[in-house]
Amino acid sequence: MTIETILKQAIQSEVESYELYTNAVDMVQADKNPADADKNPADAEHIKEALRQLAQEELGHRALLEKMLSNPGQMRLQVRKLQAKSIQDYGVGDHLQVRPLGPDATFQDVCIFASKKEQQSFELYRDMAAHSEGQARDLLEAMAKDELRHKDLVERWYEEVVYQDF
Repeated sequence: MTIETILKQAIQSEVESYELYTNAVDMVQADKNPADADKNPADAEHIKEALRQLAQEELGHRALLEKMLSNPGQMRLQVRKLQAKSIQDYGVGDHLQVRPLGPDATFQDVCIFASKKEQQSFELYRDMAAHSEGQARDLLEAMAKDELRHKDLVERWYEEVVYQDF
């Protein structure tokens, strides 16, 4: 697999993730209504904001990947930056049950869903890296590390919600 092919597929994946999170925002907006007395509108807004932030993260990834595609020197620089970062996977969401996002999704549901999605992306890039060599391997390992960074972000959000009452 060429670096160009890897980058193009990764860009498409980021577009799909952006659309997933954006569509989820629209779903939350459309299905929250005042008749739902047991639902706090502030919670709905918190959920929408988290989804918007995840969508923006995906756009940022896309822009970075497009920059790498158009400028191989930029790719090497970005790969080195990602390789230098220390990312620890604490596995917070690894054993949590994921629910499909829907009108009744909670902030916690969004965090678990996103954690699982980022874990899947991490595993895909990690596995592809294991079957690659040279610059392609370095690129895929860096991309896997960045997906792990996203997973950590949403798992920290999850912990803030779960442990906010302690």
